Order: sequence, then structure tokens, then C-alpha cells
Amino acid sequence: MKRTRVVITGFSAITPLATSAMESWNALLAGKSGIGQISLFDATGYDATIAGEVKNFDPASFGISPKQTRHMDRFVQFGASAALELMRHSRYKVDESNAERIGVMVGVGLGGLHTIEQFHTKLMTAGPNRVSPFMIPMLISNMAPGYIAILTGCKGANMAITSACASSTHAISSAFSEILLGRYDAMITGGIESTISPMGVSGFTAMKALCADHNDDPEHSSR
Repeated sequence: MKRTRVVITGFSAITPLATSAMESWNALLAGKSGIGQISLFDATGYDATIAGEVKNFDPASFGISPKQTRHMDRFVQFGASAALELMRHSRYKVDESNAERIGVMVGVGLGGLHTIEQFHTKLMTAGPNRVSPFMIPMLISNMAPGYIAILTGCKGANMAITSACASSTHAISSAFSEILLGRYDAMITGGIESTISPMGVSGFTAMKALCADHNDDPEHSSR
């Protein structure tokens, strides 16, 4: 029986250390930390006030237009940008001859928390008629693989896999299986998340998943 080998042809990463895989890797080798005080919202009064924020992130630098960005939650912006960088790194060409043989499977834990918070505030302050028709399409998890497919031209299987902290591993293993079984020739896969928001931080703090006793600099011995 012929054994199918599955190989990695390209990679990318948008992290609290940098907005590319190699820059992130070099920062790790240099012993740098991506953890710092929360700046995405006012964390005054929160027990946890530090997080790993992605800094200096601009979707336009990856080829995503401002119009497209307006209709994407932050987690989708991360995923779409990383996918475009991945395709450039791999030099894998998608066209009509192979588009249906290339799929997208990504792990997403919570989806569009930023969008939920934004439109819940608008709902409470301005009423239901002020909620945007883009709210639901922006917050649901499968918009990430959906936008990735739109931007890359992939027409194969397309899904977001949600299994808590195992979402990314689950997605990667599922994509691996799709290729191994001969259903697809290539898959875009990985994990996406953006939960540094009032709801995300307060929720994870309440379930004791974040350090709330002290918020010292990660380089200090007290950490």
C-alpha cells in the first residue's frame, strides 16, 4: 500500500512578539517577552492587567483593503493576514486547475468577542435598530476560514473547528487527515484567536485561568 506523506510547504505567524514567523522566532531566541500591560482597553479595576497583545499590526501591509478590514473582527484580520503571508511563503499557486483540491481548516476558540462587545454597547445605548447587519457575519467563527478562502481562492473544504484550547491542534490534525486520505492536495490550517477584551479578560479571570495575584513585568523574578 502506497504511503502518502504530508509535508509543510509554508508557514506564518502573527504573535505578541512580531507579525511574522521568522521575527517571532528570532525574538524567542533572543529571550524577548511579548507580555505587557493591556493597552487595547482600559484595564483599570481588573485583577489581571497584563496580556500578550499583538502590536504594530496593520492588515493593509498583508494586502487586505480598509474596506475589507471594516467588516472583519480582529480575529479574522489575524487569520486572513497570516494566510496571505503563508501563501507567499509557500509559493503555492492556486488557480482554477487546483482550487477545489485545496481547503481551509482553522481552529477558533471564541470568535468575535470584540464585535459582540461593540454591538452590545450599541444595542443598549442606541436601540436594536442601530445594530449593523454585519454584526453576525463579523462575529461567527467560520468567517475566518471563509475570508481566507475568498482572499486565496481556495474552493475545497472550509470550516472552523472549535474545541476550546485544543482548537488549533484539532484543526491541524484534521487538515492532515484530509490530505492523508487523498481528499485534498493541500490545506491551509492553524489557529486564530483575539480575546484581549473586557469580556475576555474578565471571563478568563473569573474562571482562574489568568494570574490575578500580581501583574509584575515578566522579566522580574517575582513572576
